[in-house]
Amino acid sequence: MTMFRRQLTISIPRAGFSDIQSRRGKAGAGTARRMLSLVILSACAAVLTFPIAARAEWPERPVKLVVTFPPGSANDAAARIFADALGKRWGKPVVVEDKPGAEGTIGVGSFVSSQDDHTLLYTVAGSVTIAPLLIDKLPYDVDRDLQPIAATTVIVLTLAVSNDLSVRSIPELIDVIRSNPGKYAWTSGPTLPRYVFAAFLKQNGLQMNFVSYRDASQPQADLGEGRIQALLTSLTASSSPVQTGKARFLAVVNPTRAAALPDLQTARELGHPELEIDGLGGFFGGKAMSEALRNRVAADVAAICREPDVRRKLEAGGHNVLSGTTEELKAGIAKQRAWVSEITKLIDIRNAQ
Repeated sequence: MTMFRRQLTISIPRAGFSDIQSRRGKAGAGTARRMLSLVILSACAAVLTFPIAARAEWPERPVKLVVTFPPGSANDAAARIFADALGKRWGKPVVVEDKPGAEGTIGVGSFVSSQDDHTLLYTVAGSVTIAPLLIDKLPYDVDRDLQPIAATTVIVLTLAVSNDLSVRSIPELIDVIRSNPGKYAWTSGPTLPRYVFAAFLKQNGLQMNFVSYRDASQPQADLGEGRIQALLTSLTASSSPVQTGKARFLAVVNPTRAAALPDLQTARELGHPELEIDGLGGFFGGKAMSEALRNRVAADVAAICREPDVRRKLEAGGHNVLSGTTEELKAGIAKQRAWVSEITKLIDIRNAQ
């Protein structure tokens, strides 16, 4: 990080240096070197006591925020809310650059290759916990190149079913699928939701057909029309058929209830913790970013998380708001890593069906 607006030039007086040279014959070269070292050390000490007012304020220019989600997605919307709020606090624009695809690795790779202290990353914990298991040779090291800064939100994830199934609970869903092996179809949001539901089917000895989509908006339409019967994804990506009365929510699969759906119970509350997902998101910095700067950004994110207007916007967009701390993000990553390790004992996550 640039620490000064102007450089401090170390100047050694001509007479002083000449005096050092003249003594070389008498005191020896070693003495001259020691005296020169003392002059340099004195100058360095002056740098440490240089007035704080002369140090550059960060950010000195616009900040780039690399986001690993497509425009219009729930996590992209959350990133833009934080970018706007941070820009107001910092007095410099925070420019969002969407780099979606390949389970977040495109965005993370772009961030790592171009990072400086004016570039931040907004992504989910899965970019750290899942990506290394899916791709053999990532062009970066998630532990070395990504430094957790601040947790922001947990995206609300729901299990929704088509009204064609005529089920109103998870046990009823299990019974219907078990009675009709291979008859029904399902899909999910990418990565974690897919692995969780695939493991859920495996644990309960159920057979359903997985349908893959390129267009993230199509699963909602197909759920409403009965072309698929179960959808595990974000609230914003499943609410349309529910609102039109063509599907229903069975549970929130987050560890806690959703602020937007306070009466809908969690899968754990309903006795099915195997369906639980913690879709944790947050800010990351690069390996070259100083700890002091990471702490500064974390403090600002935490302050924004406490703003009532920001919380209302995020909750309306299908998020549960977190506290904005570094510790929360690190703990969430550690918890998810342990959970993913258990999932991989049940299913092949590279071919989750």
